Amino acid sequence: MHCFDGSQLLYMTNQLFCARAQQHIVRNNLSRFRLVTFDVTDTLLEYAVRPERHYAEVINSVLEPRIGRTLLEEHIGRSFGRCFRTMKQQYPNFGSGRKQTGQQELEDESWRWWWRTLVERVIVDAAACSDCHNVPSPLLSIIAEQLIDDYTYDGKRVCWRQRPGVDEFLRKLRTPQPDQTLGIVSNFDPRLQIILRNNGIAPAGEVVDFVLTSYEAGVEKPDPAIFETALRKANLLQHYGPEIRPQEALHIGNLCREDYNGARSAGWCALLVNVPPNEKNRKLLATIPTEHVFTGLPELQQRLEGGMVGMVRGYRSFRD
Repeated sequence: MHCFDGSQLLYMTNQLFCARAQQHIVRNNLSRFRLVTFDVTDTLLEYAVRPERHYAEVINSVLEPRIGRTLLEEHIGRSFGRCFRTMKQQYPNFGSGRKQTGQQELEDESWRWWWRTLVERVIVDAAACSDCHNVPSPLLSIIAEQLIDDYTYDGKRVCWRQRPGVDEFLRKLRTPQPDQTLGIVSNFDPRLQIILRNNGIAPAGEVVDFVLTSYEAGVEKPDPAIFETALRKANLLQHYGPEIRPQEALHIGNLCREDYNGARSAGWCALLVNVPPNEKNRKLLATIPTEHVFTGLPELQQRLEGGMVGMVRGYRSFRD
């Protein structure tokens, strides 16, 4: 049996109080929002390794022993960027709502056809950079199916991981509140529920209350319709009290146009974390209040815990 003197007991009590107090500060500073939603990619989750690196490993593990060829990671990266942009233009929202024609396509989900087609185009395009113009179709299919499964189930944990501070932030925010709903609003296909669960962000109330993908909604961010759908979902989960209004909803994401401007156009409040430093975002950031932009969830949490009065005052500006 351990005996504690008064100072030790006071220290332990203070530590416990501080931990609980910090949790309440995070929750209380966001308590005016009855709905808080998050983007996924580069907000809650990030790639464990660069996609072009994992693509190269899988592609070359199939091509080299069968046809004696390998593709360069840098060629795959460039090809992926080109082909991804083309696919998004030709078949937006991962093929959601696309009219399927062939027998194989009728038996397959549009999103799976979309990714299989993208991967096959990437391989053909990258192979052409290495003067390899005849990759057999069966090998293209093998590689595509392997990569789709990898980025869905990620059994080796090489595709996805939580971003720093996500677990702690969600845990502090998740402390039961009868009048607050947490959700996910993401430009993604139906695999997202599996991916989130595999990375410790379980839907159905364990960590978040609902997950809404653009594929399910039929529109992508920044279309305000996806946020309106999310609001309807949240209100269906309300057991009592008035409906959640748009100004009582907060969305946290990493893209200026899709997340911040999209949410604001739906009448929501918005915050940005981990904004990519590209030219498009730099131009858009100039129009966004600096107090709405954070390097990541850890900085947002630190600001929330650093001073309640200042943060409450800052959050009022989200209505502006």
